[in-house]
Amino acid sequence: MMKELKNLLKEFGLTSNASKVYIALLRKSPSTGYEISGQADIPRSAIYNVLSRLVNMGLASSVGKDPRRYIPLPASSLIDSLHNKHNKRMDKLKSAIKDIDQNDEAFDFWHLHGYDNMIEKAKEVISLSSHSIAVSAWNREVKEIYDELKNAEKRGVKITIFSFTKIEEQVGNIISYDIKEDKLRKIWSPKMILVVDKKYTMMGSARNNDESRLIYTENQAILEIASDHLILDITLAGNRLGFDTAEYVAGISNKSDIDLESLLDKS
Repeated sequence: MMKELKNLLKEFGLTSNASKVYIALLRKSPSTGYEISGQADIPRSAIYNVLSRLVNMGLASSVGKDPRRYIPLPASSLIDSLHNKHNKRMDKLKSAIKDIDQNDEAFDFWHLHGYDNMIEKAKEVISLSSHSIAVSAWNREVKEIYDELKNAEKRGVKITIFSFTKIEEQVGNIISYDIKEDKLRKIWSPKMILVVDKKYTMMGSARNNDESRLIYTENQAILEIASDHLILDITLAGNRLGFDTAEYVAGISNKSDIDLESLLDKS
């Protein structure tokens, strides 16, 4: 746990030594430089430079003189401080990017490499949703994005999930063949299709490795392909499992007159 905390602090701009000193102070304070040197396993020749850096960053303060002792910024205040700094940087970044005359065509397709990047992008897009989410995925991927889906549902976003596998967590409207995932995995590789607000599309492989390849796009032609794929899968499921798909299809398609189920019945 301490290793994870140290790595997270490094991601927020602290050096390895600064992270170790701050954690040592959280464990025991006030402490002298000599005491902290032993607790954090940092040479005494370097400890005061690290402490000075933490003080200048507002993450520690000193009390007394002979000897001078140090206390850390409380953990709750640290989180608030880092959160505020992050938000300010994001606001500056948004403002700076707006000033650039971007070539929109260059961003028509975004290629995603690797399973973790796919999941993070899916979470990000779902968090942006305002009215509809349609997803075709297996249980493993639905579990990965479940928290974001649940939060979207609380915001009033209409969610439709199609899966060949049994979905363990209930969220939105689920259409499933309830096939056991381990059995399906022996004959078929998992895929994911995600359509958000009839605007954003993700689709591609969902293999849990760095070889997974997906695209993310706002291209309307790809959106229609993805939406039609979802509609066909749901319609076939309705025909085979015996339920009315009209409500599910209406939430995905931009077309008001789709009635694939009747066409399937006639055929």
